[in-house]
Amino acid sequence: MPAALWRERREPERVYARMPDAERAQLLRRRPGCELCRRRPSAAVDHDAATGFVRGVLCRSCNSWLGSMEAALRVPGRRMQVQAAYLHWRFEADGTDALAWYPGELAYLDMTVKRFADGLRRVRRLLPLPYVYWTASGQSVTRNSEWTKTGPLADAEEAERHHCRLRYGPGPRQVVLTAFEPDDGMNSPVPRGLVKTFTGDARSWFGGGA
Repeated sequence: MPAALWRERREPERVYARMPDAERAQLLRRRPGCELCRRRPSAAVDHDAATGFVRGVLCRSCNSWLGSMEAALRVPGRRMQVQAAYLHWRFEADGTDALAWYPGELAYLDMTVKRFADGLRRVRRLLPLPYVYWTASGQSVTRNSEWTKTGPLADAEEAERHHCRLRYGPGPRQVVLTAFEPDDGMNSPVPRGLVKTFTGDARSWFGGGA
């Protein structure tokens, strides 16, 4: 559906935070199908996080994915969501061709491919500092994991060299991550920002519609 038609279907008088649970449930009963995929039942009242206005009703899957698309356009306070980071690596691999897979989602969000791509580029510019983090040998990663890190490094190439040396060098295998973080003076004990879990070029992992 074109973005203009989505705009016509909005209900700007509805503010999500002001809707009691009964009103949200009533809206879901009145509009029982996901308005984006049109395949699954509606399960969530979707709203614009910036304005609070209700945009429609969605299934859990579409609601989660749209949340990740919007998260990809924000500098995260901690570690970027996995699916939001996936969008960044897809974009790095294939450029705007990667976004051609999401015409319905972009129209629903009232965004063009160019605007979304510009938003991804803006976030990357705001995450300029590469760090490499690693855990103690043999340690599985949990929320309470202790990390060692080096950085900020000169650039992504230097980070890649450190990442490969730590992951593939002699000795026990370690969990190694590269994190691109904001230049805000924070000395984080855990990876944050846009995290790269793989080595090598993004295209080899995410290119060609991966």
